Amino acid sequence: MKNKSLYFLTGIALFYFSCAKICIVPPVNTTVGGAVVSFASSKIPCKKVPEYEKAVKLSINAIYSQMFETELENYIKDSIGNGPHENSWKGLVAKDIVDKMRKEINGEYIETYGGAIGWFRYAFYHNIAYDGTANGPILLNRIPLRHRNAASIANTIAHETAHRIGLIHPSSDIDLKIAYKEPPYVIGAIIENICSR
Repeated sequence: MKNKSLYFLTGIALFYFSCAKICIVPPVNTTVGGAVVSFASSKIPCKKVPEYEKAVKLSINAIYSQMFETELENYIKDSIGNGPHENSWKGLVAKDIVDKMRKEINGEYIETYGGAIGWFRYAFYHNIAYDGTANGPILLNRIPLRHRNAASIANTIAHETAHRIGLIHPSSDIDLKIAYKEPPYVIGAIIENICSR
């Protein structure tokens, strides 16, 4: 009986903490280099709309910055080193990555997921987002989202945009320490660093 009560209370807590009022946010437009880049209408927890709007503008400006291209180029040139992560960088050129990301980010959008699936993916896999389908939304996990700031969300936008242009982190199921040296994680970290300045 005690176990049933514990399961019931755990279920209620999971449901309560994963519920969020969702707002439909109109497109967020940012002008970079004389061109308007638009992040499409997205569905975000209402409490996170200000951070979301700031994150979108930060990520677009960072992706379009010369600093991003320079830092990525320097990373590829100086920091890859040797190891299991090395193959994921094979044949990649910073300028090509940046050009593709600049094209890809225009029109992207975000939705969220939570509930038991969000808790499970976060608790067991530390999943904070995934890219859904190539044409669908970037899906943010609402469970860790409540503790994330705009620069951290910009990291995820860049990480998932990197996936959409074909970049991978094949070691993420084996060893996250290795995966953190693979393209999507490195790109996200560079963008977050730029956005935090």
